Amino acid sequence: MKFFSDIEGWENCWNNMASEVIIGKRSYQLIWKQVSDNEWTAKIEPGVWYLRRETHGSGIVFYSSADLSGTVDSFEYRMLILSAIHADHVLPAKIHMGNCHGILTENAEETEFTSYNTCAITAEGQTVLVSNPLDQEQTVVYSGRIVKGKVEKFTVSHTVTHYSPRHVLFAPVTFEHGSGVELLENYGKKNAPVNKKMTPPLPGWNTWDYYRTTITEEEVLKNAEFIAKDPVLSKYVKRIIVDDGWEYCYGEWEANPLFPSGMEHLASEIRKLGFEAGLWFAPCIVEPVSPIAQIHYDMLACSEGGQPCLTFSCMKRLGFILDPTVQKSRTFLADTFDKYCRRGYTYFKLDFLRWIMEARKFSDSTVPRSKLVNKLMEPIAEGVAGRAAITGCNYPFMTGSQFVDAVRIASDIHSVWKNIAENASTAAGRFWMNGKLWYNDPDFAVCRGPETSDFPETLMSSLIGVTPEMPYDPLYSQTFASAKKAEAEVLFSIILMAAGAVNLSDNLTKLNETGLDLVRKIVSAERGETGIPLDLFYSEKPSFWIQKLKHGGRFLVVNWDDEEKEMVFPESTRDVLPSQAEDFWKGTTVKTGLSTVLLPHHALLLQW
Repeated sequence: MKFFSDIEGWENCWNNMASEVIIGKRSYQLIWKQVSDNEWTAKIEPGVWYLRRETHGSGIVFYSSADLSGTVDSFEYRMLILSAIHADHVLPAKIHMGNCHGILTENAEETEFTSYNTCAITAEGQTVLVSNPLDQEQTVVYSGRIVKGKVEKFTVSHTVTHYSPRHVLFAPVTFEHGSGVELLENYGKKNAPVNKKMTPPLPGWNTWDYYRTTITEEEVLKNAEFIAKDPVLSKYVKRIIVDDGWEYCYGEWEANPLFPSGMEHLASEIRKLGFEAGLWFAPCIVEPVSPIAQIHYDMLACSEGGQPCLTFSCMKRLGFILDPTVQKSRTFLADTFDKYCRRGYTYFKLDFLRWIMEARKFSDSTVPRSKLVNKLMEPIAEGVAGRAAITGCNYPFMTGSQFVDAVRIASDIHSVWKNIAENASTAAGRFWMNGKLWYNDPDFAVCRGPETSDFPETLMSSLIGVTPEMPYDPLYSQTFASAKKAEAEVLFSIILMAAGAVNLSDNLTKLNETGLDLVRKIVSAERGETGIPLDLFYSEKPSFWIQKLKHGGRFLVVNWDDEEKEMVFPESTRDVLPSQAEDFWKGTTVKTGLSTVLLPHHALLLQW
C-alpha cells in the first residue's frame, strides 16, 4: 500500500499504470508527455487530455480535463488503471441506496466490483480512500476485480454521456491513507453543505411495507387513529406518510378511487388527529397511460435515436422519464408540489430519482449527466418553497444535499432476516453521511412476524418474480414477514445506530403486545449521535457499534452467524464501556465484561 501514501511511492509504480479513452468500440491509449514536475498532456485523434497531480495533507489529488475535437459527445475516460493492489478488504459504494458491503478478499470468490464517490481499500490495518467530490459534473466510477489477497486492474473512470461542450473538466480524484473511519468522517465533513439547517426527521408511520399499492383512505385513518389513542406512540410518532398507491398513475398525480374523498381531505383528517401529513411521489417517472405520455410527449427524455423511450422498470411497471431541462416539465413540477403544499402536506418522499440518469438524450445537452437530478429538484424546491421536508429515495448521492433533508441509504427492507442482514452493512458503510450531508433513512422499522402478530394474514408474500415458463421456485413463496422477535431487535438496533429517520410501517392494529412493545421502544428511544461501526474495515457485516448519547452511550453487538458465537469486544471499547449497563431490549442491568455469548441472529444492545 506504500505507493498510495507518498509521491515517491507513486513514482515507483508509474510504469504499472495506464490511461485510455473508450469511444464506442474503439480504444485510444493515452501516452502521457510530462510538461512539468506534476503535469502531463496526451494528444489523440479525439482531442487533447491534461493531467495534473498535487499533494494535500495525507492525500494525492489528480486533476484532469480534455479539449475535444470533432463531434464526440459520449466517451469513457479511464484516467488511471493500476495493474494490481494488495488488499485485505474492499468497501465499494453504489451510486444510490443499498449495496454497500465489505468484501474480505481472502475469502471472496473472484468477482468484479464498481464503486461511486468513494472506494476504500484496506491492507495490513491501513485504509486507502479513493474519492471525488460529491459535487461533480461527469460521473466518476471506481472498478476492479477482486482475487485472493488483491485487487486487479483497479480503474478510475470518468463517463461522459451526450454532453455537447468541447471543453470537459473532470472531477478531481483523491487518494488518502490512514484510519478508515476517520477518512470517511473527514470526507463527509469536506462535502457537507455550508450553513444548511439540519433538522432531525420526525418519527413517522408509512403505508408501504404492509399495504403496498393496496393502501386505502380508510386504512390510513385507521392506523392514524390507533397511534393517536396509544399513550406512547401518540407522544412520539408525529407524521403519517401515504406511500405509493394513492395516485392515478405515475405522471398523473391525482387521487385514485381508493381515496374517494381526495388528498386534501385526507391531509385535513390527519392533521385533526395531531399529525403532519406526508405523501410519496415518483416525480421523474411517467407511465404510458398518463396525459403527459399521450399528449405532451415533448416533456420526455429520449432514446439514442431521439424518441421518447420506456426507460423505467420496477415490479413490471414501465415508464418514460420526464425531461427536467424542458421548461414545460419544470413548470409542471413546480405547480404540482405547490398544489400539494397548499393541500396540507408538509413532507414529501421522492422516489426512483436515479432513473433519470438512465435515459440517453435530454433537450439541453449542455447539462452534465451528474447534474440532471439537480435540474429535476430545482422546480420541486421552487414549488415547495420551504413549506415541506423532503426525503430522497433512489437518490444519486452525487446530487448533493441542497434539496433534501433526508436520504434513503439502504435497500428496501422486509421483516425477513436476509434483508435485515444486508441492510445493516449498508447502514454501516454510510454512517459518515448522517447529520453532515442529510439525515440517513435506513428504511422502515418493521417487526411483524410469527412472534409479534396474532394474525397470519399480515405475513405477505410476493410472486412478482415468477414468469410463465418458470418451474416452481420456493424463493417466491417465502413470506415477507418471517422475522423472529430477536431478529426484529437486530433491525431496530441498527436503526438506532443510524440515528436518522425512524418510520414504522406495519399495520399497527394487527400487532400483538410483543410487537407493540418493540415499536414503542424504538420511537421513544433517545436519538443519539451517529453510531460508529468499529469493525467496518475488517468484516463483511460489522458486529460492533458504539454510539454517544447526551449523557451516556450505547454499545451494540450482533451475531450474524447461524450458530451460537462468543463475541470478543474490540480493544477500542475497553476504556469506553462502564462496568455495568442496561440491556436495552430486556430492561435488565448486566455486567459488560470483555465478551459475550450470543445466540444466532441475536443482538446485545447496552445502554448507560
